[in-house]
Amino acid sequence: MQEDLYSRKLTGRWGILFAIIFVASTLRSPLTSVGPVIEQIKSALTLNNSLAGSLTTIPLLIFAVVSPFVSRIAKRLTVPRTVLWAMILLIAALFIRVLGGTSLFIIGTILMGVAIAFGNVLMPSFVKWMFPLQIGLVTGLYTATMNLTAGLGAGFSYPLSQMTHFGYRFALLFWVIFAMIAVILWVTNIKPSRRETQADDASTQQEQEADRPAPSFNIMKSKLAWAVALLMGLQSMIFYTIVTWLPTILIARGISPSTSGYLLMLNQFCQVPLTLIFPILAGKINNQRILIYVISLFYLVGFALFFSHVYTLLIIGIILVGAATGACFSMCMALFSFRARTHEGSVTLSGFGQSVGYIIAAVGPFLIGLLHDVTHTWLAAIIAFVLMAIGVLLAGIKAASNDVVEDT
Repeated sequence: MQEDLYSRKLTGRWGILFAIIFVASTLRSPLTSVGPVIEQIKSALTLNNSLAGSLTTIPLLIFAVVSPFVSRIAKRLTVPRTVLWAMILLIAALFIRVLGGTSLFIIGTILMGVAIAFGNVLMPSFVKWMFPLQIGLVTGLYTATMNLTAGLGAGFSYPLSQMTHFGYRFALLFWVIFAMIAVILWVTNIKPSRRETQADDASTQQEQEADRPAPSFNIMKSKLAWAVALLMGLQSMIFYTIVTWLPTILIARGISPSTSGYLLMLNQFCQVPLTLIFPILAGKINNQRILIYVISLFYLVGFALFFSHVYTLLIIGIILVGAATGACFSMCMALFSFRARTHEGSVTLSGFGQSVGYIIAAVGPFLIGLLHDVTHTWLAAIIAFVLMAIGVLLAGIKAASNDVVEDT
């Protein structure tokens, strides 16, 4: 049983891999596609600025609330079935979001947040279960897909809104195509029968009995889990704050609004290569601290260049911050697998880390906006970015230690 589990390889399992990739393609694009058409949404739904701004914050808060409960539901339904139902819920949410007025838009946004939260939490553990010998490679592929489609969502949302008379509704609904393909691939390639589920349960039980020092562990008492959660939170705070405020900061540096939008897309696309590479590197070494040092260096140098008014230096800073963000995000996804010995431990750590992480992330855009309102300059905000980068270094050193949460 155990030998069969650990003999799973990519060869002959491409359908499963593509199913994972298409699920990943739905986990960020529905979020990043909102910003470029926010003015159309405000006009159509007669929203004020504070309510319009909450359209980004609501999913983050939903992630934080829902993530701790994902592991319990997955235990009852199995991870494959839970992911499938999450994708079906996402399809329904994307339709609900654009079919009516403000109430349906908010309801759709909430349901979308619930569905994406399940995908966020379960995919690292699913990869650990399906491809235990290729965790780094497969994690890199699906996190790269997340960042790639996030960039596509930000870059193509406005052009899509101009293609039909449905405007922003077509731009936001467009991404349902990816969710539908994900469901088709999931149903076609991943069919957990009762026998397979029982076999997996037996294998997991054998792992726990053989390796775990105790039948259970308290994730709240694990310093390692808190370090992983803090790392997840800080990188998410940086990501969502950059998405929210980078164009405005660049405009204050004398760059045109249209160019600022393209530079944000550049930042998003720069995340993709290192998102793919870093989990693979992390999977080849026992102690990933050297990778944390590289990520922190990219962040610190990149944010330091934000102080400059020189266009070339700003672009270099944007590229470095994008690379660091992609690398750090994929490292967090990989750590949810690497810092747990068992499948159950991975799901629990992922749920805990993402719950705490998205609470932290939700504070970022508000905090940066508040600093600007108080100081009337972006210098304080850039200093805050530098402090976030230092936090990534400190949390990452602990999170990358060669240990597992079951032992801590």
